[in-house]
Amino acid sequence: MSRNISRNILLVLLYWGFALGTELLAIPPDFATPVWPSAGIALGFVVVFGRAVYPGVWLGALIANLNVSLSQGIPIDLQQIAFASVVSCGALAQAAIASHMLLRLNLLPSQLTNGVQVLQFLLIVGPASCLINSINGSVMLGLFGIVPWAGWFNNWIVWWVGDSVGALVIAPFVVRVLTWSPTSSSRIWQSVALPIIFLMLVIASFIFVRSAEQANRRTQIAEIGHQFEAVLALNINEVRVILNAATSFFSASDHVSSAGFNTFFSPLVEQHPAILAVQWLPLVMGDDRTSFVSAVRETGVAGFEIREPDIDRRLVVSRDRAEYLPITYVYPLEGNEQVLGLDVLALPHRGDASRLLRTGSVQASVPVSLVQHKKSELSYILSAPVKAPDSQKYDGVIQVLFRVDDLLKRAISGDGVAESLRLVDVTDSDNPVLLHGNDKRELPVEWSSRFSFLDRVISIELMATYGIMTRVSFWQSYLILICGLLYVAMLEAVLLTMITRQRTIEDQVKIKTCELALAKEAAEKASMAKTEFLASMSHELRTPLNSVIGFTRRVMNRSASRLDERSLDALAVVDRNANHLLGLINNLLDISKLDLGKLELSLTQVALDEMLAETKNQFLPMAEAKGTSVQLECEFHGLIEADATRLRQVIINLMANAVKFTVGGEIKICLVEKSVQKVPGVELRVEDTGIGIAPDDIEKLFNKFQKVGREEKLNPEGTGLGLALTKELVELHKGTVSVTSEPGKLTVFSVWLPQRHG
Repeated sequence: MSRNISRNILLVLLYWGFALGTELLAIPPDFATPVWPSAGIALGFVVVFGRAVYPGVWLGALIANLNVSLSQGIPIDLQQIAFASVVSCGALAQAAIASHMLLRLNLLPSQLTNGVQVLQFLLIVGPASCLINSINGSVMLGLFGIVPWAGWFNNWIVWWVGDSVGALVIAPFVVRVLTWSPTSSSRIWQSVALPIIFLMLVIASFIFVRSAEQANRRTQIAEIGHQFEAVLALNINEVRVILNAATSFFSASDHVSSAGFNTFFSPLVEQHPAILAVQWLPLVMGDDRTSFVSAVRETGVAGFEIREPDIDRRLVVSRDRAEYLPITYVYPLEGNEQVLGLDVLALPHRGDASRLLRTGSVQASVPVSLVQHKKSELSYILSAPVKAPDSQKYDGVIQVLFRVDDLLKRAISGDGVAESLRLVDVTDSDNPVLLHGNDKRELPVEWSSRFSFLDRVISIELMATYGIMTRVSFWQSYLILICGLLYVAMLEAVLLTMITRQRTIEDQVKIKTCELALAKEAAEKASMAKTEFLASMSHELRTPLNSVIGFTRRVMNRSASRLDERSLDALAVVDRNANHLLGLINNLLDISKLDLGKLELSLTQVALDEMLAETKNQFLPMAEAKGTSVQLECEFHGLIEADATRLRQVIINLMANAVKFTVGGEIKICLVEKSVQKVPGVELRVEDTGIGIAPDDIEKLFNKFQKVGREEKLNPEGTGLGLALTKELVELHKGTVSVTSEPGKLTVFSVWLPQRHG
């Protein structure tokens, strides 16, 4: 149970991880990616582990698809979770059906024996089975409104190619990894590894071309944005031209009647559909209100009154004020009748009209919802003060009103721009006003700019919507990718075919290998029998030899006073030769134990410097008898973890060799602290100025039962086991031993041991 849980967790992580990497290959506005290795991972796991990993396939696909939605700027809600769940079911069905067909037809990569089976394998793993989720996923994209139906075919093609390539290239690799054994054929691995290498090269080429396309796409989107900005500025300038014309008209006229107002502005407004109205607002003092209202009524505007909106936006008769700016003339009047008489000074969001009259500057209002239009429709009001002829004071205000949406319709050209456009009035950065587009940025911004007119600042953004991305999409990278992927699929087919032709040869090789293994096993058994025989004989010889040594020493100790000198010398020779023979037998027994793997270390804390001092004193009389000096240099005085008996045996073997082959020279024993590959340790060096070792003999120095060079003549009683045993004991301590030599000058044996065993 726990093993299946671990497999499912691993599958989820791999599915999701590869999905994260391949999302970078998606080219907007497409939802799918042209390479989807996760399809191959799911198929490989289901082929090997069956239904036990179904939950991992579904959950991995769910997480991967939700992550793709996030990367596309789509918020995660119940609809997106439902979409990802349905697509995950398609991914599971695709892997399950493909696995069932492969297992039923015996078409696993290791079971292919001919070209027909190779072709069947490629068709089932790739194009055939991958139709399942590509159709399911692309249809769901349309049904859930994630991608317009106009882009359904593009997304289906990309999805199908991506799943097919991922399954063809990755599934065999996953199956090989999950069923790996040390006896796996290297050629089979080549059939999997080479397509993956070529796939990586194809993807690298795709990424390079796509980066160039993306740069070109950003350039084209920027051109669309700049073009829109220029047209928008031109349209607003036309509005300002009309405002300037209106100001000049009133400034040059002693009196402007309603008919004259309509006659002048009629052609100007009709040439510019975005303009809602042109309004004249005379400055009326509070004392002149009654006479002003009567004069307007006499022109034919029955029931005219100066009014203001109440809290419910209903127009009521204005309260008494010191001054008024009532809308007196409006063109066109049709549709704007209700604003006649509206006092602008009573409106909180029409700009500071009083400041306008004082400063004489032209200004634009904040985006407002006009009384005569829907509350959701925003408009701008451009206002300019007007002076009467030969007057220094402003006696009214001329206003030009235009609706934002109408102005945008004139500025937008081409498909897909309107839905991707987002305009925000950011004059007041703390209270931005959305003029057009979504209130939230649900998609990444491809281009942005800021446009100013009068005292207003407009932020312009082009979002990465499907429409505009389709307009600037390129297909060169897809062409390179699809051609490269087809080449990878053909390469895999060729490699699998070649491997099937080699299968018979490999089977023969396996048979011969088994025969050789049996022969090797027989030889090893014979060698083991020899080793066991030597060990047994060594035990049998040690018992009587110990008796000989014991009785010889007993006679020498108890009867020394009654024996003549010649007899004592003879007993000494017997004792010396018996001990030498015992040492040889012990070495032989140790070598046998090592060969049988029965020699175990008894680890303790060893003061190596003290052990070296004792060994030096032991060999000093023998060295001085040959005119050889012995020096000990210890820089390390700590403890190491080792078998004291075996370590002493190593030191004695090295010292015995040095003393044996050095006459009238010098022997130096050095102990220093040294780390190897960050492992703390010590290095023991035994240097002598003896006869040395020829370069050709060094590599044979540690072989069992082999003496090299002049050693045969200088040491005829040696067995060639001392250095071989030394090397085995050092390596048993996880150390190393090495030797360098200049014949006739200097020989150095170096032993490195770790301070802590294991």
